Amino acid sequence: MAERAGSSTRLWLWLVLWLASLAAPVLAAMLGAAPGLQAAAGLLAAGVSLAEGLLLARYLGPVRRSFQRAERLEAVFSVIRKAGSSLDLQEVLEAITHLTVEVTGVRGCSIKLWDTDSGRMRVRAMAGISRPAADLSIDVAQNLHHRSLMEGKPVLVEEALARDFPEVDDQTESLICVPLRQERKVLGALCVYGERRRPLGQEMISFFSILGDLVTLSIANAAVYENLKRLDEAKTWFLLKASHELRSPLGTIQSMARTLSQGLLGQLSEEQRQMIDRIERRAGTLAGSVADLLQLARGRAELSTSELERLDFCALLAENIASYRPQADEKGLQLTVSCPGREAVVHGRRQGLQSIVANLLSNAIKYTPAGGKIEVSVQLTEEHLLLEVRDTGIGIPLEEQDSLFGEFFRAANALRLGESGTGLGLAIVKSTVEQHGGRIEVQSVEGRGSTFRVYLQLVGRQDPAV
Repeated sequence: MAERAGSSTRLWLWLVLWLASLAAPVLAAMLGAAPGLQAAAGLLAAGVSLAEGLLLARYLGPVRRSFQRAERLEAVFSVIRKAGSSLDLQEVLEAITHLTVEVTGVRGCSIKLWDTDSGRMRVRAMAGISRPAADLSIDVAQNLHHRSLMEGKPVLVEEALARDFPEVDDQTESLICVPLRQERKVLGALCVYGERRRPLGQEMISFFSILGDLVTLSIANAAVYENLKRLDEAKTWFLLKASHELRSPLGTIQSMARTLSQGLLGQLSEEQRQMIDRIERRAGTLAGSVADLLQLARGRAELSTSELERLDFCALLAENIASYRPQADEKGLQLTVSCPGREAVVHGRRQGLQSIVANLLSNAIKYTPAGGKIEVSVQLTEEHLLLEVRDTGIGIPLEEQDSLFGEFFRAANALRLGESGTGLGLAIVKSTVEQHGGRIEVQSVEGRGSTFRVYLQLVGRQDPAV
């Protein structure tokens, strides 16, 4: 209580002195004819200014430190936000170095990563200092400072030497490097550089260590993402390889079965003919699965520029409708198509875009009972083409809709119909749509039908696939 009272008294004293300092010049002007009083007013003003300075120094010091802490917290928050905004390692590293320079006011910042193959620490991203990052690397075994970093110890250098830190320039006086540690393993270092006459101090190490931990987290996230990408690429390669390898022997089996069934190698008994027919049917089913796997793999692979064409989507749709209309008519389905009056041009791979339309149409016909309706429409917005396929079929159970685009998935009500299928159709559609920079949505109610919507970018817009 006494301490609080003392602080209150000092604050009131400061306010009184401050008001007196404001009043002193006025008193001096009013009493200009009285030199003695004017001198007294001047002394009062000088005394108040001194007292004010002492009190301001006492009370504004903590305020200034609070502002510094707030700025550092803001810096940490900004780095956290940026680190979580992307899974691309290089993009995150470059953003963090620029952000560190911006919010902390240091001369520059770099992030170095340990290259296990060469035994060198290499600069991967740098901001604030104009040096070609590709040329900046240090042999850790020959450098005391970098050996300390690899042992997990932060480094403060008050007179940075280009011999030890080739990234520094003439305007750099001091630097701090903190290790980037993942458990017991050191991945690299975060370094910040102080300008001349603005040296970095020991007290900054803990703050930059926090930033270093965030960089390490970003590296770990990016590494997981890169591993998943490599696994996905390996899976895609396997699908392509396996599909190609299976097509040739399957073609041979089908050809030999046809030769036998046509009696070209002698007459067959009824039992033999039935066996050959079964071989043909099984080989045909397997060939369909192989074709679907190949299409799925192609949909997962990146589009090459040579595969891209300017395609009139409505013309492509008309070709597929012509192929599937006989099936719809045979089943008694009402199939309607509508396209806009103006050109609907997209960039893409013809076979891929045809597979989108073919799979959606095939499913709609297969799972819509006789007498039902299928409506296919194309609509255009400023940026997108919207393909919508709506049916009055069996629909998809709500609890199974999250699994709908998975490989080899077939809904329970579709299995009960006894219709043949590999469960790859919608997986092919999704992968191909995403390959073309688009997206797919589904809206379905079991027993009442489904609506699939595919969004593709029109030519002339920012098309990720181009």
